[in-house]
Amino acid sequence: MNRGYGIFPRILISLVAVILPAVLLFKGIYGSFIFTFSIPLIWKVGIRGERFDSLGLRLNSIKHSITIGMISGFVLGIAGGSGLEILGLTGLLFTSADKLQFSFSSLTIAFPLQQEVGYRLLSMSNALVGTCVFFVFCIIAVGLGEEIFWRGFIQKRISGFFPANIAIWITAIIFSVIHFYIFTIIPLKTGIAFLMLIALAGGVWGYLFKHFGNIWSAAISHGIAAFIIWKYYFFATN
Repeated sequence: MNRGYGIFPRILISLVAVILPAVLLFKGIYGSFIFTFSIPLIWKVGIRGERFDSLGLRLNSIKHSITIGMISGFVLGIAGGSGLEILGLTGLLFTSADKLQFSFSSLTIAFPLQQEVGYRLLSMSNALVGTCVFFVFCIIAVGLGEEIFWRGFIQKRISGFFPANIAIWITAIIFSVIHFYIFTIIPLKTGIAFLMLIALAGGVWGYLFKHFGNIWSAAISHGIAAFIIWKYYFFATN
């Protein structure tokens, strides 16, 4: 096991991973990137005392990883966008009525999808500056954040119980199902087809993570693909 952090750095990292998301939520800034960054850091680094590279944040083969990540992200973005065109899933919008709601006894918490930070940035990405900001968000928050969680954390844990190839596809399927929010704006049948496309992409990122032994190729590929698909295919941006 790769250990190396003392108790005080672990406490500090855990506090940051708890307080920062809480502050963002209080400010009305929310998205999946909050838990995809915080949960692995709290568990792997804060509680278990492992180093950041236990989540795939290693520098080995980084130039090759970045190159393959860029190429695969572009290919997945165009291929996925073409798949969405075939399914008729392009130019969609969230409305004020589209929201995720969670009820706990008499308490109900609602997250309007129109106010999710990624969608807000996307809606402001028609000018060059807005496009650049949205691209950076996709690479860091979507790509790096989600890949740390799904491949660097979840896939590695599942690999402890199943062979590597099976763990990759179990992770990809769970990753796909988490995108259930899309059923708020698209029909069930086409939504299922869309989730299958996401699962295939998740499988590709799982194999990239397995091949390189680091998170960078999968993260860059994921971020670029998300940028292309969300901006130029799935959502209307004006």
